[in-house]
Amino acid sequence: MQPVSAVWFKKDLRVTDHAALVGAAESGGPVLPLYIYEPEQLHHEEFGGHHLDYLNECLRDLAQRLAQLGSPLVIRRGEAVAVLEALSREISIGSLWAHQETGNGVSFARDLRVHAWARARGIPFYEPPQQGVFRRMVDRDRWADAWEARMSQSPVPPPVLRPPAKALRSEGCLDHRALKVERNLKVIPQGGETAARSVLDSFLAQRGRDYMWAMSSPLTAEDACSRLSAPLAFGTVSLRTVLLETRQALARSLGDQGADPRWVRSLRSFESRLHWHDHFIQRLESEPRLEFENLNRAYDGLREPHWNEEYFDRWCQGQTGYPLIDACMRMLQATGWLNFRMRAMLVSFASHHLWLHWRRPGLFLARQWLDNEPGIHWSQMQMQSGTVGINRSRVYSPTRQAREQDPQGDFIRRWVPELSAVPAPHIWRPWELPPLTAQSLGVRLGRDYPYPVVAEHGPARAAHDRLQAVRQSLQFRAEAQRIYTLHGSRKKAVIRAERERRGLPPKSERSARAPIQPRRHPMADQPNLFDTQDSSPPALTLPGDWNNVLADTLRRPALHRLAEFVEEERRQHTVYPPPEDVFTALRLTSYRDTKVLILGQDPYHGPGQAHGLAFSVQRGVRIPPSLRNIYRELQEDQGIKPPPHGNLEAWAERGVLLLNAVLTVRAGEANSHAGQGWEDLTDAVISALNTKGEGVVFVLWGAYARKKKRLITAPQHVVIESGHPSPLSVRHFAGTRPFSAVNRALAEMGMAEINWRLPE
Repeated sequence: MQPVSAVWFKKDLRVTDHAALVGAAESGGPVLPLYIYEPEQLHHEEFGGHHLDYLNECLRDLAQRLAQLGSPLVIRRGEAVAVLEALSREISIGSLWAHQETGNGVSFARDLRVHAWARARGIPFYEPPQQGVFRRMVDRDRWADAWEARMSQSPVPPPVLRPPAKALRSEGCLDHRALKVERNLKVIPQGGETAARSVLDSFLAQRGRDYMWAMSSPLTAEDACSRLSAPLAFGTVSLRTVLLETRQALARSLGDQGADPRWVRSLRSFESRLHWHDHFIQRLESEPRLEFENLNRAYDGLREPHWNEEYFDRWCQGQTGYPLIDACMRMLQATGWLNFRMRAMLVSFASHHLWLHWRRPGLFLARQWLDNEPGIHWSQMQMQSGTVGINRSRVYSPTRQAREQDPQGDFIRRWVPELSAVPAPHIWRPWELPPLTAQSLGVRLGRDYPYPVVAEHGPARAAHDRLQAVRQSLQFRAEAQRIYTLHGSRKKAVIRAERERRGLPPKSERSARAPIQPRRHPMADQPNLFDTQDSSPPALTLPGDWNNVLADTLRRPALHRLAEFVEEERRQHTVYPPPEDVFTALRLTSYRDTKVLILGQDPYHGPGQAHGLAFSVQRGVRIPPSLRNIYRELQEDQGIKPPPHGNLEAWAERGVLLLNAVLTVRAGEANSHAGQGWEDLTDAVISALNTKGEGVVFVLWGAYARKKKRLITAPQHVVIESGHPSPLSVRHFAGTRPFSAVNRALAEMGMAEINWRLPE
């Protein structure tokens, strides 16, 4: 009987671009496709019932495709070596083929046993790579070039297969009862190569257009993200196929003058994340212990003695009292999926606010993700926990993320129905609801929905300080240098070398900084996906389209110094508003939607007043005198009865940018942050609005605001000036009727008027 080439399928459940299958077929003999249900994986802490549901769908699709190619799939169960040994007694195995796998510690140990078995039996064991991950790599100096060389090769088509002469027993797809795997009720997508192909096509043809802008918010990410993470994790599509088809779609968009320009930026952003995919798997391949131990050993013992079981349980159950955290955890437990930013936020909250060591939260999350990829998962658990040491240490603010990513609270209401009656902004911070308001809404805090498990800002600051203290040690420095050599991205170095080769000047004249001493400022929490040796100064990150509109301004050294100044001020003093509220005006009123700008000077400096909108205060806070005068003029001008609160968010949501020239202030010290750099940013906001093709109405109250008139030069705009509504100058403000003047100007521009009525 002619020996067979056995192809052992693991996490590569496809026939297209399958190097092991092609290699076995090219040997010329019969091919035996094999899948093994391995109890040590099925009962692993990272495996859940939904994984088996998805796996079986993949196996059914794979079996159908292999039968069409000529050789049926044989499915067995048991420990891998035992199954292969039993199979070798039924049929002559001439060679064994399987893709290289970078998996968890159990799969690594299993592969070593299979190699030993094959050597002992004299059976060649071929393991071609299936992605841009390289074994025995001692540093990252050439990784990017090697990745590109491998991944730019054309995908190989499915081969025609010769079946073994002897029909072999197959157990077929086994259910949860047979495999003793507990079921769960997660609603998951269809598995298999056919479904993966459909998901890829729909992303590149339709869904991916808004990827770059929509991937961060849980409201939009479900549809706008590629949703290819599970197909890639189970191998029903190869990363190379996805990469090359993404590049083809990008080329079509670049070559089509009529193409939507959003496609180009979104496809480039998505392509960069395909590099990111293998960049992090390479970490686990190069240093498998990161699944179990701190990658940077200087952090050993930092969190371990402080484990709190109650904190962990509440986090797992979605009962932390932080609505966005709980909504994300509940969505994950219902669907097995979250977008990247929300995943990072969950890990950050557990590691920083709750100060939990990352290992047990990591096992819990791995069991929940449908798309669990150990290389990415454990690398991200450590990266988001701050135990790598060559990345910026970021602490996500759950209330800030709620404001920015779920501005109306729709996502929270979907997954935390206990808060369905709570309006924004209280839905982000329900514990601030006045008792009578909570009662009227039917919300019983502490009973229906818990109070926060910990305070937000104190634990976050303490975590940041503890991590920073470790970074000052000699052990940390030595470990960070070792980690950078083995794992650090060389993206910036490659860019610099390319610019030098082309005779171009450096992009920045800043002196180089050591790779082991990056700095961070607390407002920037977007994960740095590639530049793990990022040594640039702290930089401000603005919400929405403002970040793109003001990209050049944000790179100015003055704004880096501003970020450092505000960070230091927060260390030493009370600063208003809190970090998550600094850019409320820009978050609620996008550049695109701004029709009116009302300019203030600097935030209120009393407790609980400032929340990022000029002249506005939070509900429940005493209405300041300037705002009372504004309300009085509103009633005289528009006949609108003043509301019992001072919150102007409704105006901001209707296109009125309520911008202060200075965005932070030290408690009790008006204008204390003037002249530190905020004016550079807010002048740039005014100048950017000046370049808009549509008219904007600029409302300048008081001598300070009127000085900004010099920035407004385009003829399509209208400037409305008067005295300041402060009691000291109200006589120059009263009777000016600015609200009707704004609406007349908008009407003359052909734009909708502002509804100045505020909700009660």
